[in-house]
Amino acid sequence: MAGYESRQVDGATEFSTTPEVVPMPLMLVAIPGVLLILIALSIKFIYGVIAAGFCYGAMYLLTHSKQATQYRSPAKFRVSPTGVDVGGTTIPKDAIHRVIVRNHVLKAAEGIIVVASPNVNSGQQNTVAGMNWAISKLGPISYRVDVEARGVPTTLAGGLTEPTASAIMSDVSKVLQLS
Repeated sequence: MAGYESRQVDGATEFSTTPEVVPMPLMLVAIPGVLLILIALSIKFIYGVIAAGFCYGAMYLLTHSKQATQYRSPAKFRVSPTGVDVGGTTIPKDAIHRVIVRNHVLKAAEGIIVVASPNVNSGQQNTVAGMNWAISKLGPISYRVDVEARGVPTTLAGGLTEPTASAIMSDVSKVLQLS
């Protein structure tokens, strides 16, 4: 189950996080995919098999894209009043400027303007559908918690919902005794 756990270990608080699972884009691919497969099957069986492979490939690419997989791995880090230990690196408390929650999917979609194309079947509809899928499905489960030290962000955990990321940020700030 996605979320986080914290426990006391040697005077520090150890956090373990499990990212949310990327949903399958079934409805995004299902309608055009079924039509493509039916049309291909009506021509020749092997074309139907190729079309089915193409549909599977499209779903695979959507769920394994950089947006879908970035910052989405289980994480374990320790926080003590003296600093943060993450991935073998120790960040001293004095160097930490802030603990912040970010979302790379919603940030990437910020300010995008889509202009309708007068050309029928220009492919723009598919692009917009893919962007909408990323924003509506990936956006809510792509929050991460970063610690900024010396102007460099270090990701503590990612692939989280906003409430989970906010809770981790609050707990880390309490342990570090940041204002």
